[in-house]
Order: sequence, then structure tokens, then C-alpha cells
Amino acid sequence: MDEKKFFPCRSCGGELEFDPETARLKCSYCDSLYDIPSGPSFVPEEQERDLMEFLSGDRLVKGYGVTLFEVQCKNCGARVSSAEKRRDVTCPFCGSRFIGETAERDDMIKPAGVIPFSVGRQEALNKFQAWIKEGWFHPGALKKLYRLEKIQGVYLPFFTVDARADCTWTAQAGHYYYVNESVPVTRAGKTSYETRKVRKIRWEPASGSRSDFFDDVLVPAITTERLISLYNIFPFDVKKGLRQYDPGYLSGFGVFNSEMPLKEVYAIAKSQILMTENDLCGKDVPGDTYQDLKVDCALSAQTFKHVLSPIWSGTFRYNGRNFPFLVNGQTGAIYGKKPYSFWKIFFALAAVGLALLIFLILASRN
Repeated sequence: MDEKKFFPCRSCGGELEFDPETARLKCSYCDSLYDIPSGPSFVPEEQERDLMEFLSGDRLVKGYGVTLFEVQCKNCGARVSSAEKRRDVTCPFCGSRFIGETAERDDMIKPAGVIPFSVGRQEALNKFQAWIKEGWFHPGALKKLYRLEKIQGVYLPFFTVDARADCTWTAQAGHYYYVNESVPVTRAGKTSYETRKVRKIRWEPASGSRSDFFDDVLVPAITTERLISLYNIFPFDVKKGLRQYDPGYLSGFGVFNSEMPLKEVYAIAKSQILMTENDLCGKDVPGDTYQDLKVDCALSAQTFKHVLSPIWSGTFRYNGRNFPFLVNGQTGAIYGKKPYSFWKIFFALAAVGLALLIFLILASRN
């Protein structure tokens, strides 16, 4: 592994960290700025690797290009790596303090690219301060009495999957037509018959085929329970945001380690592709509606690349409880859970119930 410690400032020897506002390495002591080196041309498509060959050989490209040390959350089991042996790290998803022992890690799949932080710490704090004040059903005191415990930047592991889908389908295509029928109509307790147009469906067998290419199906390589929070700050724009990987982007940030083997990641991506193809084939069925759709789909030219995407993970404390929240480090989208006010909800429901009661009383008098 090309091992190197995180970058000293050439001016004062201080530690350099990636600065989202300037997209450069910045000295935390003298504010000197340094560019992150990049190749003459970075083409994300050229970073794709043959997925089926990788799965059959189970080969790993080791390391991040820098020594990382891992800590494990004793509450939810999440593993986060950083450049220093640290224990003062907060779990990005459950908000607990890490208390696990640290160890060097050099067996991680090297990313093909990274979406650098474009939302800085202060902007993330501003997003949080605006968000904490939103919502009528939360305690009024929350706006003043919350205590921000910590906010930290973490890169999350993602895989992108490309594939070609060749599908054939069969279905019963339904065509609407209308006939005049005499239908019973009851008014004031009396039933009479009226002639109305009634819609019918003529069913005909149909079949077809289609081919589609899926580019950069994005799958986070983390367990299902963590996805609930993460999907609320989606999406990440891989097309516009991806940069050539350099360990300098990790300086000052943690890395949430992959929790899924590539085989499981591919199974998720494949399921998404097949669901999309099923919908597309359904739209190809002629007529007005369809039933008994059967789709036979074969995937080929599957490739993948490993990328890192940025989030700000924070925790605030209110009334003796910790509440975690996430901020998308690329777009600024924020999600978290806030405490609710029992009395505000109670009085709101009581007001709705009273309004409904008054409406029913007035309606019964008419």
C-alpha cells in the first residue's frame, strides 16, 4: 500500500485538512492553501471494473492510499475509520460515542472516485439551526434549550453499477370500448332504470422486447436500518460531483466503512434494474391497460466502481435525550428526528374533533 501520513503544511508544519469552501487543502494553523493534485483528465467511465470477473475472483484493491485507524460503535456496531488514533468520534447514525479499540486498516477496497464536501461545517450548522426551528408540533423550548453535542464530516461508501438489460415480455393488452346499458338508479327510495354508457375491456395477447442501458445505479454499501436516514438526504449527483480519488479529500474527515460485500450490493442494484424494466415493459404494452405481464430479462456488460459520498453527521441533546441528524455534504439536504410536544398534538386533535362535532351538529339540523 502507498502509505503516507496526513499532509503537513510546507509553511509551518501544521496539519492540512480538506476545506469544502475552497476545495483545497487548508492548514489549520496558518491558513495556507494547497491544491489537490489531479491527473490531466479524469473520465469516471474509465474507472469501471468488470463486475462478474471481480465476483468470480473476489480480488481486492487494497487501501485508501493512507493509513487509517478503525473504531467501532458499541451501540449499533458501525465502523468508522480516520487518519488518527481517536476515540472522540460520534456514530454517524445512532449518535453514540465510539468506545471500541482502534486498529490500523489497510484491507479496504480503494475508491475509484470521491464526491468531495462542497457544504462546509458552518453551512451545515446554518442548515441545522434553521431546521431545528421548523415545525409547529415540536416543543417551543426546543429552539432555545437544545444543545448541539457534535457535528462531524464522514464519507459514506457507495458502489455504482452499470448494466445492459435485454428483455422480452408478454401480456394481455386491454382496449377500452363503451356500450349502452340499462342500469338501476335509486332516488328517494324509488328505483328506476336509465341508459348509460358502460366501459368494457377487450383483451388481446401482446408481446414485445426492449433493450436499455443503466448507468451509475447508486447503491449505498451500508445495512438496511441505516438506509432509512440516508435515503432522506438523497440524492448524490455522481455525474457532476465525482472527482478522481485522492486521499487528500479524506483529510479532516472520517470514512464509514462498507458493511456489504459487493455481491450483496449487486443483488440490490439488479433488483432495482429489474423493477425499472418491468415498469418500462408495462408502458410498452399497447392499449389502455394490461394484465398478466411477464418479463424475461437478461443482464450483461455489468461493471462497477467504488465511490465515497459526503455527509455531516450531528447530534443534539434535549431533555436528557440525544437526537442524531444528517446533512448531505454535497447538496445541504438535512434529515433528523426531533422531539414532539404532547400538548400541542393533543390540543390540535381536540380542535379538529370539536370542529368535526360542530359540523355534524349543524348538518343534522338541515
